[in-house]
Amino acid sequence: MRNTLFRALSIAAVLLAAGLVAGAHASDQLLFDYVGYDYENPNPVPGTFGEVNSGYVGIGFVPVLFAPLVADTVLNEYTYEFGGLTSATVTPVGSYVIIDYSSPGFLRLYADSKGSGTHGTYGINPPNPDAPSTFNDGTLILEGELTGFQIVINTTTGSGSYNAAFKAVSGSQLGNLPLNQRNGWTFSGLTSNEINAPQGYYHQVDGQVFLSPPVTVEPTTWSRIKRGPHSN
Repeated sequence: MRNTLFRALSIAAVLLAAGLVAGAHASDQLLFDYVGYDYENPNPVPGTFGEVNSGYVGIGFVPVLFAPLVADTVLNEYTYEFGGLTSATVTPVGSYVIIDYSSPGFLRLYADSKGSGTHGTYGINPPNPDAPSTFNDGTLILEGELTGFQIVINTTTGSGSYNAAFKAVSGSQLGNLPLNQRNGWTFSGLTSNEINAPQGYYHQVDGQVFLSPPVTVEPTTWSRIKRGPHSN
């Protein structure tokens, strides 16, 4: 009980400090932007989002890819799919709910020819004949593992944010990423309740994958730490 309370208080402090928004900063290196919708599969309790043992899935479009990824948006449509995530714990904190998912999940980007491919189509009540199949066809250009996936939902508005660590592991453009830049990325997004969302989807999602620059740490010694910050 004590550990649960301490965890809830710690999360509450983080929410207040972070403002519930996990997004890129000006100094971060962007890999791609995406926009789409989410749904649950399996969905043990229809109409309830994030319940334990529910599976979280997101599909949609990738309008912008940044170097070192290469894109030809004239010839190709770029789509994404993430999944393999199962709700493990649900923690209420005031008017918010924090949902933690099992690891690892996956995130995949695809390039599909606009001439001979299939246009991404959401349909209704996914999974359906069009979704996710029209979002995970074409050439797999990048695939990665998602770990530490967490969603924070405002129970009053139904909107929220999520983030996870992303590690690139395969795909036709994996070689574009230097070996020392295949890990350490952040996958983040915002969720909102859109009145025009297709039937069966919970939220519209909008986010990005980015890499934050390393934090510079000034060398010091234990004896200097003990003397305090103003000592020479």
